[in-house]
Amino acid sequence: MKKMVVALMITGVSLFAQNTNVNLQISNSTIGVYAESGLTQNNIKARGFYLYNDNLNKNNFYLAGIKAEGNLIGMNVENMKFSLIADFVHTKNNSAVPLGFGVFSYIPNISLPVFVRMEAEYAPKILSFDDANRFSRVDINIGYKPIVNAEIFAGYRNISFNQNYNSVFYAGLGYGF
Repeated sequence: MKKMVVALMITGVSLFAQNTNVNLQISNSTIGVYAESGLTQNNIKARGFYLYNDNLNKNNFYLAGIKAEGNLIGMNVENMKFSLIADFVHTKNNSAVPLGFGVFSYIPNISLPVFVRMEAEYAPKILSFDDANRFSRVDINIGYKPIVNAEIFAGYRNISFNQNYNSVFYAGLGYGF
């Protein structure tokens, strides 16, 4: 049921969106699908992430939230895009409402379109529910855009509810439409 809700949310948001990006992230034990869609002139984006975990001791991970970026938050630096993030995250026994920030930048002085993207989120005990006492997530990736709407990347992800849930290197590809 949860998988259907996430799929319907991503589909519904993309129908009304101005700019949609999706990517697939694959590691040795997980497969992740991420989607974000611009809601208002691409300054506010709805986002969702589903992480299928092959480990029998761990449940799948769900994320749904919003991201405000660029001029909307008053931080616009040349060649860098900053963002503020508010999400709802969930596994079978843990939930949280983390707040965080993100940074996106193309690497300067390189003739190829190589980028670095980073997000960090944290939820203390007051914003964590069920069995969770805290939540944190860090996601860093570096990639290349062979064409304007496509990207290939490699990254590192660390997700923790009280203890480490998923800490893995992954590879991925994405497309914007």
